[in-house]
Amino acid sequence: MAKKIVVVGGGFAGLHLIRRLEGILRPGEVELTLLDRNNYHLFTPLLYQVATGELPPHAVAYPLRLPIAHAHQRFVQTEVEGVDVERRAILTADGDFAYDHLVLVPGSVTNDFGIAGVASHALPVKTLQDGLVVRKRILETVENASREPDVERRKALLSFVIIGAGPVGVELATSMRDLMDHSLRRMYPELDLVRDPKITLVDAADRVLTAMDERLARIAMKRLAEQRVTVVLKALVSEIGEGVVRTKDGAQFRGGTIVWAGGVKTHPLVSGLTGVTLAKDKRLVVDRTFRAGGRDDLLSFGDAAFFEHEGKPLPQLAQVAVLQAPAVAKNLARLVRGQVLEPYEYHRKGDLIALGRTHAGAELARAGDVVLGGLPAWTVWRVNYLMQLLGVRNRATLLLEWLLSYFFTRMVADTP
Repeated sequence: MAKKIVVVGGGFAGLHLIRRLEGILRPGEVELTLLDRNNYHLFTPLLYQVATGELPPHAVAYPLRLPIAHAHQRFVQTEVEGVDVERRAILTADGDFAYDHLVLVPGSVTNDFGIAGVASHALPVKTLQDGLVVRKRILETVENASREPDVERRKALLSFVIIGAGPVGVELATSMRDLMDHSLRRMYPELDLVRDPKITLVDAADRVLTAMDERLARIAMKRLAEQRVTVVLKALVSEIGEGVVRTKDGAQFRGGTIVWAGGVKTHPLVSGLTGVTLAKDKRLVVDRTFRAGGRDDLLSFGDAAFFEHEGKPLPQLAQVAVLQAPAVAKNLARLVRGQVLEPYEYHRKGDLIALGRTHAGAELARAGDVVLGGLPAWTVWRVNYLMQLLGVRNRATLLLEWLLSYFFTRMVADTP
C-alpha cells in the first residue's frame, strides 16, 4: 500500500520539496497531499516590488496546482488548524488528513515583539495582500499631497517611517525612493517629490543588514545615503501610535505612513505543537536528517525548523529552505523505502540585496567570498531571481516587467 505523505505549506520549502520529489519517487509509490490556505506560492523576496509598483501581483504569485498536477499528486486549499502528532492527523477546516509521514513547513509569520500599536498603526510586508495595501497607501498619500496647499502638511503626508533595517526594510526604502524619483515625479509635476518626501529607516541594531556580511552593510549604507534615506540605528521601538514611532530612549519619529519590517517568528502551527521538542524561539528542533525527535513520521525544514549549524540555528530565509529541499526529498524517499537516511551538510551560497535602480550588493560565498556592488551586483541579483522562478513563462513575465519598469514609468495606478 502506498505511503501517505502530507506536506503542510506551499512556501519555498513545500514547493521546492514537491519539485524534487517528482524526480525521485516512483509512480504510485506514495499518496502525497499538499495543504495550504492559498492556491499560490508567493515569491516573497520580490514582494517589496509589488508594494512599490515595479511588479504586478501576478509576477510573484505562482499557482500551486501546476507542480502538483504535473507530479500527479493532490493539492487541497484549506485552513490548517492544528496537528495531532499522536494520531498522525492534520486538523483542517475541511476535515482531518491522516498521514504516515508529515513534512511540516508552514513558513513564518510577522513578529511584532509585543510592541504596542504595531497591529493597529503600522503596515506589515509579509503577504501578497500586505504588498497591495502598502502600494495603495503610497499612491493615496501622494494623491492627497497633490491636493494639499499647506507646505508643512504636505511634507507630513509624504513622510514614511520603515521599522526594520533587514533586507525587506532596506529594499523597500530604496525602491520607494526610486518610485518617487523616476515615476511619480513625472505624474505629479505640482509636487516636489525630490525634496518633500522623507523616508526614515529605523532599527535597534548597530548596523543595517545584521544577518548579512558587514561589507554588504557598508555598500547598503552608502546607497541609502545617496538616495537621501535617513537611517536611525540603535533605536529600540517601544510603541507605535497614530503617525508616530516612539523609542525607549524618548525619541520620536513622525510619519504619515509607518511600515513594519521588523522580522518574523515561528508559525503558530509549529509553536503550538505538543509532544515534540521546540527551541526557545518555538521552532521545531530537528536532527541532521530533518526528523523531529528522531521520529520518522515528522520532518521539517526551512523557517519552521531549528537546524543547528556551527553552533547556531540556520536563519529563517527562503534561500535556506531552497538549499535544504533536495536533501529532504531524498531522505523522505529513503523513509518510504525503509532505507538509511543521510545527514545534511549546509553550504551557504552568500547573500544578495537590491539597492534600487541599477544598484545592488552581492556576496558570493562559493566564489571565494567575493563581494560586489553597483551594476555588477545588480546583474547578479536579477539573474539569480530569474533562475529561481519556476517555468519559462514566469521568467519571461518577470524579465518583461523589469524591462518595462526600467525604461518606462512604473504601473502605479491605484488598481487591484
